[in-house]
Amino acid sequence: MKEQVCNFGTNGHLLGILTTPDANVRVEGAPIALILNAGIVHRIGPFRLNVDIARHLAELGFSTLRMDLSGLGDSGPRTGKLELENRAELDAADAMTFLQQETGVDEFVIVGLCSGAYNAHCVAVKDHRVVGGVFMDGIVFRTFGYFLRHHLARVFRPRFWRNAIKRRLYRPTFTTSEADGNALAESEFFGGDLSKDKVVNDLSGLMDRGVQMLFLYTDGYDDICGRSQFKEMYGLRPDEGQLQVEYYPKSEHTFRLIENRKAACERVSKWFQNRFGAKVTSATNA
Repeated sequence: MKEQVCNFGTNGHLLGILTTPDANVRVEGAPIALILNAGIVHRIGPFRLNVDIARHLAELGFSTLRMDLSGLGDSGPRTGKLELENRAELDAADAMTFLQQETGVDEFVIVGLCSGAYNAHCVAVKDHRVVGGVFMDGIVFRTFGYFLRHHLARVFRPRFWRNAIKRRLYRPTFTTSEADGNALAESEFFGGDLSKDKVVNDLSGLMDRGVQMLFLYTDGYDDICGRSQFKEMYGLRPDEGQLQVEYYPKSEHTFRLIENRKAACERVSKWFQNRFGAKVTSATNA
């Protein structure tokens, strides 16, 4: 595989790493995966998750661009008076336009974790060049089933009692400036709130467009508890086709453990290959 530093966007202020597969395994005509920042973590992702995903996909013949949004990592700030919530959408649009010009590919799969999944959702809804999305620990809403499963399960977990005791003994203290800074970072890089009705309408539109979607959730994400919550939230039943949902009950939100990252990367790669590898011919079969 080959990894190349790319500059694009207004005055070349955006930076990303384009990972392309070797010619003998390249899947010609497949969409390119565009991987967004998770919060304020730069383009490698938490514990190099984005790098692992990109390289897993390259081994299967797919190209990726893992990028820094403007003002993050090695990307410069976006100039001009723009609403903050538009930043990711504008940056992603610049990235896709750049990739179209450089590669001739005009279809893309948007990938993001946490706030990156929120941004990926917004980009997918607005930009019809997006034909697929991988949303990891993204937008969720607590349901009655969530509270039932979450609180009952916690009572019977030894970890719950250990953590409760630790919180009592070792309460962290924050200065006012630290607390304000944490709140600012969260509000700035998550981008805002979406109502449940709006998300349901967005997902319906993506389904009608034929966008392929994979939702990954972890036990470490406090707002979701179990795979069944997806249907409870949106009234949509996951399947093995256009709409797939995976839940990892023993994984942290940032995929800190090697085995958790490996499982996530393999799941994303398998999904990508199954959804976008069948309609094109690899160079080895040409």
